[in-house]
Amino acid sequence: MRLFLASFANVDFYDDIKRDMEPFFDAKWVEPKNLHLTWYFFGEQPSAAPIIERLRELKMAPRLPMALQGYGTFGNPHPKVLFLKTSTVVSTVMHRKIAQMLGMEPDEPFKPHVTLARIKHTRSNGYRTLERPWMSEPLGTIEAPIYLIESRLTQNGPIYIPLEEF
Repeated sequence: MRLFLASFANVDFYDDIKRDMEPFFDAKWVEPKNLHLTWYFFGEQPSAAPIIERLRELKMAPRLPMALQGYGTFGNPHPKVLFLKTSTVVSTVMHRKIAQMLGMEPDEPFKPHVTLARIKHTRSNGYRTLERPWMSEPLGTIEAPIYLIESRLTQNGPIYIPLEEF
């Protein structure tokens, strides 16, 4: 089973962002219910039980919701992912703490983000100079609970199944 540790995101301006960005990209947009920040990706695992057991032992500190502010792309010169940004410092510290508590190596460099779309083709680079009212606003929040999630890949997109809340 394909597993990852994540917090779900509430994106306040999702429809506005999608409407304003769609002209620039041929992309597969993430369904709003699937928007999340991945704290740790475990990949294929034979069972979730050992990970759940270890995570239950951990004393995770209470977390405040983190704001999403601004957007970016991964892939240069041809973007492959459109994402929203969050606090790099807070997220990186949290990622390292989780990896350390699990006895795993942190991903370096960790780039905290919420994927909005997987880009197949860029029609225009106009998105780089785009100015919209939503760009100066907090765009949403990362919710406090952390979940161990199973990801089932299908032809219609991934299905995320929260297995345990921490």
